[in-house]
Amino acid sequence: MFFKYWPVLLVDDEPDVLAVSRLAIKNFEVYGLPLKIYTAGSKQEAIALIKDDVEVGCSLAVALLDVVMETERAGLDLCDYIRNHLGNKLTQIYIRTGQPGIAPEREVIDRYDINGYFTKVETTEDKLYSLLKSSIRQYLAYGMALATVDLANSLIEAAGSRRKLLYALSPIGGLSPEQAETPRWLIIDGEVLFADEIDADRGLQLLERLGGLEGMPLNPAGDRYVQDSQGYWLIEVKRSPTQAQVAFLFKSRFTPPELIVSLMHGFVKQLAVLWRQSRADILVH
Repeated sequence: MFFKYWPVLLVDDEPDVLAVSRLAIKNFEVYGLPLKIYTAGSKQEAIALIKDDVEVGCSLAVALLDVVMETERAGLDLCDYIRNHLGNKLTQIYIRTGQPGIAPEREVIDRYDINGYFTKVETTEDKLYSLLKSSIRQYLAYGMALATVDLANSLIEAAGSRRKLLYALSPIGGLSPEQAETPRWLIIDGEVLFADEIDADRGLQLLERLGGLEGMPLNPAGDRYVQDSQGYWLIEVKRSPTQAQVAFLFKSRFTPPELIVSLMHGFVKQLAVLWRQSRADILVH
């Protein structure tokens, strides 16, 4: 929801291949967002880019790697660097080669934890379109699932203390300058977390407006999500004897797929239960 574009890395030692690939994919969009294309002509150049550019190093969605570059297995070594040296299991990695006999497909998939393997002859524009579309969807779903699990684990560890819950929630709370285009609010039992008076008023006004719109049900208990025409979203968990009333409000640059909405609802519902069970050892404001 908070992405501006999808970072994609193309690595090939043939300048013509890089140029044609960049041209073929430059206008692709996934969930209405464009690609941001990075290129490298060798394994070493790609590693330098990963080290020097925080976006490539930390939020790379897809990498298309040639096998034979400065060595016959340079692309596989680069894959090993990403997966094992960096511990990056999230980026969707595809191997493409003009010499398939050098790197047998099954060995590559099993040994290097790649998401796909194809020859350069197969690299049509339609092939690239379907590959990038499906892989970015997978990247988003897998990334959100991992983030949700990590956050849920933090909430469970903090259970019993609202002060500790606030600390666990701090990575997604607040309205920092970098969140200006995609603000978000957490509101529990009418209190806005991580916000000054002005931002809290904005959140409450937005909640009142979205709360009056027809939404889509998430369960029989009355939980729901609402989207308006300006890109604002509300995921709402209703109060009950076992849980607090929680609203998660955010602005998204694209419409989240149902799986993402479901993951976010699961997080908000867990927060609602744990908040009710925890002692009020700190003011919410």
